[in-house]
Amino acid sequence: MDRTTLGPGGAYSTRHLAPPDLPSLQALFTKAADYFELATGRPPAADEAERAFVGGPPSKTVSDKCTIGIFDATTTLVGVLDAIPDFPADGTCTIGMLLLDPAVRGRGVGTAVLSAFEAWMRAAGTGRFRTAIVAHHARGIAFARRAGYEEASRLEGYDAGDARATVVFLEKPAVGRG
Repeated sequence: MDRTTLGPGGAYSTRHLAPPDLPSLQALFTKAADYFELATGRPPAADEAERAFVGGPPSKTVSDKCTIGIFDATTTLVGVLDAIPDFPADGTCTIGMLLLDPAVRGRGVGTAVLSAFEAWMRAAGTGRFRTAIVAHHARGIAFARRAGYEEASRLEGYDAGDARATVVFLEKPAVGRG
């Protein structure tokens, strides 16, 4: 999904993030602190970008992750999509985060990015997509449902940082494979 042009008027582009992008990713997380406060009960940590860049399940390596930056026409990082292909099983892609700068939200960028990412992963053989969203993040759940995701299960009392939360797991089949 490197160098994909998308969004309204093709005004946004994507590329895989690399370690030199960590300061820009941390700045994005600071701008989007509302997401972290909603998901974890606290603002992003000073090393949140580094932890997001390398974090994942023990069965996967950093090179298994897809950390894709979303850039505006001025090449400013305005969003990130973080996913792990073939997790928790071969053929399933788990999306850990789709985060946009608050100034870009509501413009169709998230929908365009998710659609392009899913098409890219389908072409690579993904048969199912999944994500997890805290239950009180109504806008996030509504976004996922509009994209075709359906609730598969819930986990009550998850330790989300400074809060306990119910996590909703949502899934959808990768239709139109190939």
